[in-house]
This record gives sequence, C-alpha cells and structure tokens, in this order.
Amino acid sequence: MNASFGNKRVANIGGTNGEATLNSNGRKLIYFCAFKNLKIIKTFFKHKEFHKFTREARGHKSIIDYFITNMKTSKVIQDIRVYRSIEMDSDHYLLCAEVNFPPRWLNKGNKKALLKQEEFFKVRWLNDESIRWLCTQRVKLHLNKTKENEINIEKEWKNLQNILKSAANETLGTRKRWNRRKYLKIWNDQIKQLIETKKKHIKMAEFKETRRQTGIQKKHSTGQKRSKKKTKTSWDKFATNLEHEIYRTQTNV
Repeated sequence: MNASFGNKRVANIGGTNGEATLNSNGRKLIYFCAFKNLKIIKTFFKHKEFHKFTREARGHKSIIDYFITNMKTSKVIQDIRVYRSIEMDSDHYLLCAEVNFPPRWLNKGNKKALLKQEEFFKVRWLNDESIRWLCTQRVKLHLNKTKENEINIEKEWKNLQNILKSAANETLGTRKRWNRRKYLKIWNDQIKQLIETKKKHIKMAEFKETRRQTGIQKKHSTGQKRSKKKTKTSWDKFATNLEHEIYRTQTNV
C-alpha cells in the first residue's frame, strides 16, 4: 500500500512514533483499522530514527512496513524495531517484533470464574423485507438528527456506531448468550472413530509396558531366590564339612 501513517496519535489505533508525513494510503489504513478494530503496533514503541525507517532508496527514507494486530494480540508484543545489520536483496530493512506469550498455567485459575453474559442483535429478522425497510428508515431518521460536517473522525465514527446500534435495538431487538467454553465445531463419526482407536492404542501400549515391567520384576525376584538358595546350600555344606573334620574318628597313636 505504501501507507505513511504520520506522527499524530489516533485513539486505540496508532501512536506518535511514526514519520512526519501522512498520505492518502495512510488515511485509508487508519479507516481500515478503525473499521476492523485493529492496532498499528509499530507506532507505539519509541526508538531512534535509525531504527524507525523501514525503507531507504535514492536518498529517501520512509516508514511503510507495519505490524497490525487486534486488541487482544497487542498485549503480548513487547517491542518492534528495524534491524539494519541483516542484509537482504531489497531496499526494505528487516522489521522484527518481540513477543512474550503468557504461560498456560496463568489462565488455569480463571476456569471457575463466572460466565459473562453477552447481548447480540437478532440479525435473522433482517431476512424479512418489512423489518429491513423499517431498519433503514430508523437509520435515516437518526442520521438526519445528527450534526453534519464533523471535523474529528473519531466523533463521526462513534456517532455512526451509536446510530446503527440504536436503530438495530429498536427494530431487531437483542438476545442474551452465555460465554461458554468453545468446543470443536467440525465433528463427525470419522473423528470419533479416530479418537476411539487412539485411546485403544494408548491402552494397549500401557498394558504392554506394565507386562514388561512385571516380567522384569519376576525375573529379578526369581534370581534373588536362586542366589539365596545357593548361598544357603553352600553354607550348609561348609558347616557339615567343618563338623566332619572336627569330630571325625582319629587314628590311635
């Protein structure tokens, strides 16, 4: 896109650590991120100018490479900067991000937390032509009541969101849904059969391992019994020979 974001802060989208220029593609990128609820993460991290510019050609420097994430993923990114020491056959420099994913055990304590209740609009009613016409009329009515020629883009976007929500709430209504655990959506008999066969193989492997361990233990115990028996017989033989040597009939002198 060759989008230049600029260095002016946009709430929940970008920071002030960009270049000075803002072009038309940069505005399109801002609109796209606002519509999709995304963040341009690179502009939030402060670095030297040497580590900011991602492209340099014919004496012109620019920042046109970005990391764009959603609100949830943006929390795990620790740093983003340019590395010039790595050589590439291009006029772009390598842009790297430092990511720190939290361990799995960190979220285990929240399993017994209360389930959150969310509200959703009944979008299926839009299949009805009369309700769809009523919804469009409500949107037009609310648009006529709002002020025109707003300078701030954020205010215009918030007003549009409020208009759409109020019109949908008046015509469609809402329904409540509990935020439950997400299960596998694609489920059929083939997957079930594969899981059952995997369980059987695991049980068979465990059974073989236990038999092997018991066989080793039996061999060890039988070897110990044999060694004990041999030592006992050898000791008895030694004692009888000693007794025979002491108490045997001696010749008359």
